[in-house]
Amino acid sequence: MMSVSKFVLLSISSAALLLLGASQAAALNSIELAPATDSVNVGEQISIPLIMNFTESTVGGGFELSYDSAQVSFSSFAWNDSLWLDANLLSAFPQVAIPTDPAAPMTFRFGFFAMGTTPFGISGQNLLVGTMVFDALTPGTSMITTAYSSSQPGPFYGVTAPFPELVVNFGSTQITVNSAPATVPEPSTALLFLVGLAGLSCRSVRKN
Repeated sequence: MMSVSKFVLLSISSAALLLLGASQAAALNSIELAPATDSVNVGEQISIPLIMNFTESTVGGGFELSYDSAQVSFSSFAWNDSLWLDANLLSAFPQVAIPTDPAAPMTFRFGFFAMGTTPFGISGQNLLVGTMVFDALTPGTSMITTAYSSSQPGPFYGVTAPFPELVVNFGSTQITVNSAPATVPEPSTALLFLVGLAGLSCRSVRKN
């Protein structure tokens, strides 16, 4: 007969293995923003690559992106078309849905289909989906985050019927917006200014 202590130990071990398995499953696929931290001055633009790290093949899906609209402003997003072309895939309806309210999250949607009739998706590490550009507005720290999307087409799906929903980790990046540096006169401008002052001084002396 199993003792109470052995039963408790086995129960704890089983729970730990289940948690480890869940953690490993959750880490299989991810949507990341690179780098994890960056900085920019007020009035400048900052480019943020959007990266896929998928161990499981996916036919695509969507995610939401949020940011502090008081500190940074979304400017543009350029898709990396070669991502699916290099894998002999077609991109299915790549779209960035920008809400009228800048405080509401944006939605990114894209999918992958084979050149033939059967979808087989894409997988791999450090896959560049595209590059987003933001304008720096005011000093401070802004988090730009990605998250699960419940809107059409929803989350990311696997490649085999019935195309199951995949477990995906969603990353973020922290942007520090610095005050614009003070304008320092160029040497040539400062020199001309000093020459002008010297000329005025000489003229004043001659008159006296």
